[in-house]
Amino acid sequence: MAKHLPTHAAQALVPRVMHYPDPATRPDLVLYTTAQLAERRREQQALYARWAERQAAIAEQDRKLRRFWLGFGAIVGTAVLAVVALVGWLAYHAVTTTALGLLAVPLVLLVLAGVVLGGRRCITIVQHWH
Repeated sequence: MAKHLPTHAAQALVPRVMHYPDPATRPDLVLYTTAQLAERRREQQALYARWAERQAAIAEQDRKLRRFWLGFGAIVGTAVLAVVALVGWLAYHAVTTTALGLLAVPLVLLVLAGVVLGGRRCITIVQHWH
């Protein structure tokens, strides 16, 4: 079937500005005297000084915690590496001193591959509906 298209060209839409008044109440303009302005600036400076002091205290506490956890992580990492090295040395020593010798190496590698690469298997089921 044929499409019934309009015969006239589509007119370009003209953007329309919609003004939505802000429902939040705004304080009226406040005029300060020189003394009031100086007092306000002093208050703001005092508040900023307190804020800067708090931020410095927080930064110091963060530095202490970071230093502690970095040291703790270094100790734990060193211990883990030492344990891995010890287990590797014991495995090497056990393989080289047994009567099986080189015949046990492929068996050990297969067992390790099964432990490392084994685990859950994802089974994808594809069902066809007709």
